[in-house]
Amino acid sequence: KQWYQRRVRERKKGKKPKAKAEEVVSCGKCEKQRKKMRTVMDVVNRIQWDESYDPEKVIVGYLDRFDGLIEENFSFFDWSDVTTVDDWETFCIPKHRVYYFKIDDVIVWDRRTRLDLIFNPKTVQCSNCQS
Repeated sequence: KQWYQRRVRERKKGKKPKAKAEEVVSCGKCEKQRKKMRTVMDVVNRIQWDESYDPEKVIVGYLDRFDGLIEENFSFFDWSDVTTVDDWETFCIPKHRVYYFKIDDVIVWDRRTRLDLIFNPKTVQCSNCQS
């Protein structure tokens, strides 16, 4: 009920209501209409639980603090919370360090270019946002 009251107040003031995850929002760089990006954990959960994706074929590109951008196999990582993992037994990275996911040498999710072929297979990238 609170969210409804907030939307009514925003409409009375002439403000646009806040966009939900599935609503189309404007890109700040090019003003073309695009959807909001899904998080890294959304993509990880989709790859882990959706039978159409084989985790053995997925490559993760992440930023190492010392070595720069590195690619590793999806199954190399422990995707649980960083604070709950024993550093000596499993390899876990903070989710903000993940930059892209590749399947069969094709990038299917990229944070830098806002590409999301996992949840939005018909995503069109504009030339301004691919930099």
